[in-house]
Amino acid sequence: MTYYRDGSPVAVIGFSFRMPGGTDEALWQALLAGQDLVTSVESDRWSQDTLLHPSKTEPGTSYTFAAGSIGDIAGFDAAFFGISPREAEQMDPQQRVLLEMGLEAFEQAGIPPSSMRGSRCGVYVGLSSVDYAYRRADDLGAIDATTMTGNAGSIAANRLSYVFDLRGPSMTIDTACSSSLVAFHQACQSIRSQETDAALVAGISLHLHPYGFIGFSKASMLSRGGRCRVFDAGADAVRRRRRRALEALGQGASRR
Repeated sequence: MTYYRDGSPVAVIGFSFRMPGGTDEALWQALLAGQDLVTSVESDRWSQDTLLHPSKTEPGTSYTFAAGSIGDIAGFDAAFFGISPREAEQMDPQQRVLLEMGLEAFEQAGIPPSSMRGSRCGVYVGLSSVDYAYRRADDLGAIDATTMTGNAGSIAANRLSYVFDLRGPSMTIDTACSSSLVAFHQACQSIRSQETDAALVAGISLHLHPYGFIGFSKASMLSRGGRCRVFDAGADAVRRRRRRALEALGQGASRR
């Protein structure tokens, strides 16, 4: 929690997330049981047998596809958000999921989304990968006008602002691994300075193309065992994970 200049707090008033483990309750139970939720990227994403090789010097391959997987991401009710099926197909799934989580965060906060129309609510999204754009580029004949707005990183935040008619600042922030944290910081600063009255803050990263795995493995940045082991003598690199989280921020009660 951070504070306004007048001493009143900036509070998290609602949230939504997609993490390994599935639902809120399932994830909580997995944490209580100490379960290891690291698995691998879904086999239908790309041909892992062809692209997996133990040597980092083997061209066009990665030595691991270990990840914190969240399962199927194909489902999306495009009509609910006023988006045509054709445009939805061209949209990066990260944009689709952000819309779902934005709605869920408002509902979790007890705020009717319609009541936010025209408000000074900002949107700050931490996003550093555009894997779906690489997939669309594999079939240049399928590209149309909506491919551009559907895959530009900048539009991830703008899509939320447009659909929910939010009139505050709207920006996608890419500072690599710290993108979500920097987005959260910027949102708090905006509320504290009274530039905005509230904000949606999100961070999202989906593995939809082998590009990142191959590049990071060439740089020896990925753990072969899929475990980070932070500050441990056995640490060998990082592990990529698919995650999505969105929070709604607003002004809390005055500090006593």
